Amino acid sequence: MKRYYRIFFTLLITYSYVCAQTPNPKISTIINTVNIDSLIENLKYITGEKPVNVFNSIQYITSRAYLNYGNINAEEYLQQRLKKYGLNTYLQTFENGGGNVIGIQQGISKPNQHIIICAHFDSAPFSGPAPGADDNGSGTSAVLEAARILSQYKTDYTIIYALWDNEEIGLRGSDYYAKLANSKKDSIVAVINMDMIGWDSNGDYLTEVHIKNVSTSNQLAATVVNVNDLYGIKLKLAYVNPGSGASDQASFWNVGYPAILLIENYTLLNGIRDFNSRYHQSNDLIQYINRTYYERCVKASIGTLATLAGIQTTTSIKENIPNTIVLNQNFPNPFNPSTVISYQLASPMTKRSGQTVNSYVSLKVYDQLGREVATLVNEEQQPGFYNFQFSILNTPAGRQGLQLSSGIYFYRLQAGNFTDTKKMILMK
Repeated sequence: MKRYYRIFFTLLITYSYVCAQTPNPKISTIINTVNIDSLIENLKYITGEKPVNVFNSIQYITSRAYLNYGNINAEEYLQQRLKKYGLNTYLQTFENGGGNVIGIQQGISKPNQHIIICAHFDSAPFSGPAPGADDNGSGTSAVLEAARILSQYKTDYTIIYALWDNEEIGLRGSDYYAKLANSKKDSIVAVINMDMIGWDSNGDYLTEVHIKNVSTSNQLAATVVNVNDLYGIKLKLAYVNPGSGASDQASFWNVGYPAILLIENYTLLNGIRDFNSRYHQSNDLIQYINRTYYERCVKASIGTLATLAGIQTTTSIKENIPNTIVLNQNFPNPFNPSTVISYQLASPMTKRSGQTVNSYVSLKVYDQLGREVATLVNEEQQPGFYNFQFSILNTPAGRQGLQLSSGIYFYRLQAGNFTDTKKMILMK
């Protein structure tokens, strides 16, 4: 979060905001799918605890600060992650080398109306290690978790998964996006910004919802309260109005769009301010994240997003038939002991008497000398999307404990006349 403070008027919410409602089973499923282990695993990559494969090299993102090379690596890695979920993803560049990472999930009935769930991915301090686990790895990981879950559903509204750059030097990324959207007269019906949602040292689960009397921001905040109450998330929520101008929702307020900020106890409430003591320091590390509190904050955010977006039906692999064959890069890469290889098979290549003929698919792993290590798939498969977990601890043939050394391996997909090979790295 940007480095300056203001004094706010606060109203502690100690009652149920909306009554006489029953939970939506689809929203309940989505909220319950939020997984703290998934969130922490994301953090390990974006804070430098685990390596990432970007620009055909292995890197550790030890800093995401402005002008640090790790910031560029983070851009590339975050794009990879959003693409992995089937989103239309792009890097929105702006002055001084900044780049927002944007993923788009097209809505069904209201595709021209956008709901943005967002966080800034850059970190501080500006020299030395800047892991930024809480500020703002916590929000960044939450956006990835939202994409992981919501991309499996059809929604009425278009969802924009946005990861802003250069927040720490003046909200530059979100400011650029908001002004451009306003100039194009984009219809943005809600912005949910998450900035520092992992710190709760006193265990009171207090979370601030920052609002401003702009458009329908107040109603948006009320939805958060309703979701928290209706689905038993058990955060202690507090309104802050007028909200902080030091985080990215302010960029949208400035051009008239409705927006809110979810943040830990950033302000002085009832004589208590439980703000992260490692803020903007090199020891803002994963180990200081309050896992239960963090998971609840993410559940409230994603539950709010799902409520606003209008969830339809779960996306079925067989309902969404791709029109091309694609072999994706494995994830994670490097890996140890397992990784996921995903691919898609196109709509039927041939037909016989009106009947679909499936493709015969082969997916194999080879070492650098071209020797076969494992056969992962060797069968006929229907068109659709597939994921296969390759583990050195086990293989489909039941061979336990593959004796593989660290190094480069290759996996090859053959389907009909299609062949593609990609490289992966085992790092023990």
